[in-house]
Amino acid sequence: MTARIHHIRSTVLVAGLMLQLFFGVQGRAEVPDGYLSPRPMGMGGAFTAVANDESAFWTNPAGIARVRKARSREGVHIVKFPNATVAANKGSQSILKVINGSSTDGVADAIAASDLNSSKPFYARGAAFPVILFDAGKNNPMGFGVFQNTTMRIFIDKDIPTDARVVAVSDVGANYGIAYSNFANRLNLGLTLRPTYRYAYEDTAPTSELKSKSALVKRIQKGSNRGVGIGADVGFLFTLADFWFPTIGVAIRNLPTGCKTDYLNPNTELRQNICGTKFSGSDGNPEALSVIDPMDTRIGLSISPRIAREFGMRFTGDIQNIALNSGKVFYGLPGIDAAKMLHGGIEFYSGNPLERSAFAVQVGANQGFVTWGVTVNAPFASLEIASYGADLSTTVKRIEDRRYVASVSFAL
Repeated sequence: MTARIHHIRSTVLVAGLMLQLFFGVQGRAEVPDGYLSPRPMGMGGAFTAVANDESAFWTNPAGIARVRKARSREGVHIVKFPNATVAANKGSQSILKVINGSSTDGVADAIAASDLNSSKPFYARGAAFPVILFDAGKNNPMGFGVFQNTTMRIFIDKDIPTDARVVAVSDVGANYGIAYSNFANRLNLGLTLRPTYRYAYEDTAPTSELKSKSALVKRIQKGSNRGVGIGADVGFLFTLADFWFPTIGVAIRNLPTGCKTDYLNPNTELRQNICGTKFSGSDGNPEALSVIDPMDTRIGLSISPRIAREFGMRFTGDIQNIALNSGKVFYGLPGIDAAKMLHGGIEFYSGNPLERSAFAVQVGANQGFVTWGVTVNAPFASLEIASYGADLSTTVKRIEDRRYVASVSFAL
């Protein structure tokens, strides 16, 4: 018992030092994100070596085999519907207040007179991912879901308040996943395929149009890129001995289906040959960043010490967005600073670590900023809430955009 307590104390100390390191490193430009779920973000985005719920489709496909422990896995594992997610940032209310409190002709003047600037953007997101996970055969867990994910960001430069920078990206598609596990479920391999239709607008719009929903929608429809891409992710999980020992996770998201040769990398400010999930179709704006989702290589480590029979904790850390290259061809996005590549988190949960917890609380660090989250799983429903910070800076001085995300679903 004494040895177990000493082990827990040592693990807590190491995790604390890791989080201090994450908070102390400074970064540069916002990292492209994908489909973000509350529970992983509550843990600082460090989910590669955990991936034990439906978020595995977006973080590490090998985790499709870990939504239920191997001995009780048969038939349908879980069904979640509509699995709806909404998100907004702290500055959204301020910018809406300024816009709604002014006339159409006076929006630019109201923004110029306010304290709004490009580091306090409007951010909002709406998504849904109804999904089912099941066994197709012995040790062959699978899953299928359909998804819709729409994100909008509006940036306004006070020096040019008549123009607003609008980034609106909407994805619709399906996600197919298959995994392999050995009998003990300590070794897992996974693959997901994700055919996606993308509708994206990345350009300026007159600030006055922010008062008119119909005018803004018309502009977005006229100037949008429309394309189709097939994303593919692979993943690996291996637990040493049992869950008291480390779990190692590796995931490669957006396996290269194409490359964009003149991609303007916002981190290096250079035009580079970037590979990943490429979207082909009409190009209203060929300079848009959304024409390709860069490959994202991730490595994670987690450990789940037991505190009591019905209570445990989980420590996890990730290195994400690792860029690989062959000559001048980059498989991933180079130039991302360390603060945005390092993620860490701690989760306190009830029940067995191999089963879905009825209640869990998460804390962590994402891009050098504090994160927190709460997960509640009732018999027929689930609720997840989280808050995290994204770094909007283009210099070594970090700029936090505090965001809040919530997900609700019926669950079986």
